[in-house]
Amino acid sequence: MNNDRHGESCARDVGARVDESDSKSRNRASSAGDSAGTRKPGRKPERKPERKPERKPDCATELTRDWDEYRRQLLRAFFRDGASLAARYRVGSDDLLQHARALCAPQLERGNYLKPVACVPDLTVAAACCLGRANAWNELWIFAEPAMTRAAFSRLPETLALTWTRRYWTRLERASRDGSAGLIRYDGSRPIKLWLVENLLGTLEEERAAGRLAIRREHLGRPIPLRLVGEQLA
Repeated sequence: MNNDRHGESCARDVGARVDESDSKSRNRASSAGDSAGTRKPGRKPERKPERKPERKPDCATELTRDWDEYRRQLLRAFFRDGASLAARYRVGSDDLLQHARALCAPQLERGNYLKPVACVPDLTVAAACCLGRANAWNELWIFAEPAMTRAAFSRLPETLALTWTRRYWTRLERASRDGSAGLIRYDGSRPIKLWLVENLLGTLEEERAAGRLAIRREHLGRPIPLRLVGEQLA
């Protein structure tokens, strides 16, 4: 009897353990099935994109009062961004430095910070034009003429705007070649096309104020702010 009861007790105990084990197995299988069902078959779980480290600002944009430091920054940007244009227009690093030095001299004498050269390729083109490179002048005219003509249209009748823009360009080329004005004043702090449009409009207003350009009021176009000109050029 004791043996029978002992056997029954063991059987009940083992059966309970088996049932408990089966129940745990079913629960694990069910949870695994549920988790597997949430993932699409044949696809790995998506990984979150890694956050790229923030890019540090280029050293060429740092303000400085030291010409040697400014020179190093300018040359680094010149060889990185303006090398192809320098070869095309036959402009050396000394030519670019001479152009920049003439602009920086008054600021250095006053102890002011030097403007960063944001548009080194455009500064290379300006230096080439001041050296009298014909291909630089031709390609700059093709690039900037539509924007300059549109700006002149905002102040002048159509036929007068066309002729006046060409006359402005001739004066600009002459002044830049002899080093008295023109592109010799371009410092590369903003795009050369925007600089040309601003200079053109400023010259036009000077001629009107001096009485060298007489226009009847009904022929005037509606003046547009330089801010809007910049947005059109962007």
